[in-house]
Amino acid sequence: MIKFREPSESSSTVQLIHKELQKRLGLQVYRQVLLHHDKVLDADNQLSELAENNELELTLVVRNVSLVVTASADCTAKVWNWLDGECVQTLSGHGSDVHKVKFSCDGTWVVTVSYDSLGRLWKLSTGECVHVLRGHTSDLNSVAFSPDSQQLVTSSDDHTARLWDVTEGHCLEVLMGHSAVVNSALFSWDGSLILTSSFDGDARIWSAFNGQCYRTLSCGGAGSMPLEFAVFSPDAHFVVTVARDGLVQSWDAVKGECDKTLIDEGHLVNCASYSPDGRFVLAAFLDCAARIWSLHKGERIHILNGHRNLIRCANFSPDAAYVCTGAFDGVAKVWSVLRGECLQTFTGHTALVNTVAFSEDCSQVLTSSADSTARVWSVSDGHCHVVLKGHNAALHSAVFSAG
Repeated sequence: MIKFREPSESSSTVQLIHKELQKRLGLQVYRQVLLHHDKVLDADNQLSELAENNELELTLVVRNVSLVVTASADCTAKVWNWLDGECVQTLSGHGSDVHKVKFSCDGTWVVTVSYDSLGRLWKLSTGECVHVLRGHTSDLNSVAFSPDSQQLVTSSDDHTARLWDVTEGHCLEVLMGHSAVVNSALFSWDGSLILTSSFDGDARIWSAFNGQCYRTLSCGGAGSMPLEFAVFSPDAHFVVTVARDGLVQSWDAVKGECDKTLIDEGHLVNCASYSPDGRFVLAAFLDCAARIWSLHKGERIHILNGHRNLIRCANFSPDAAYVCTGAFDGVAKVWSVLRGECLQTFTGHTALVNTVAFSEDCSQVLTSSADSTARVWSVSDGHCHVVLKGHNAALHSAVFSAG
């Protein structure tokens, strides 16, 4: 709690003080609560009405804030304090659905990508769009920050990925070589490499310094199935690829050779996920069940039965102790990875669950739905903490901020 004095000006409002505090202290406006004689002030309150003897004494209370950001078919993204359900920023400017959204690792930026073929970079402290990322000629499918938050990589239906400078908003490199939709692109742990996966059935490893393609991982040869995704192992020595037909392979990232085929069950994959520690892969097929494989053992360890509809999305917790699945009927479930047991069932959404995500401490799950809402749930007791309402159309994704 901080007390300060400010001279009053007849035309000034409390919003002026909010902005001055942000400038002086680097404290975001949505974290500030200003009190005058223990009364909470609105941003449009006139300072002249509050001043006594041409002086104004206010009390600043800094709010505890935990942020999530949502992306919607209403062409906007929204930043929320999920602790109280308040929308603290609405990010408007895209001309079509906002498909994906991410916080930067350092908490400075939010990036959005859209079906309007553009990306937009927003300053989290103000909600200002600082850069428009122009260059792709079709829908954008994914976006990722480098570990140091200095670069971005995007992937697109235009068969390319692009590397961007965050500070200037310039395109540094165009990663060309795929012959079909590039559905994912991400950095290695140290930011030196980029990995892309494509509907052409190939994954490619690129230099994040000059955009050179180091390796092409041809996952199925001629007539191969589209890749669902490709990910680096935690040390980036290996790459794991998951194809639409359920073929899961491990590759030597240096040699570009297939190290081993981990799974080959011949079933179409509806969604898939890879654990952050590199030990497990989950795949959901068209039978309302998901399977977990141990990559070290090279065998399936669990079949997760319990959903009554097809599984739309899945995500492991940061510590790989849990996995969450979301289904087309609006139900999400949390499972124990080691035991394969369902620990919690989250019901409340009235349409399909598009994404699920764990908080960094693994205590909360964030779900986004086509019912235009997001929900935050407790992993320990299954309670829905808050429903985030405010979008006017389906939500495509939602993520927690780091920390």
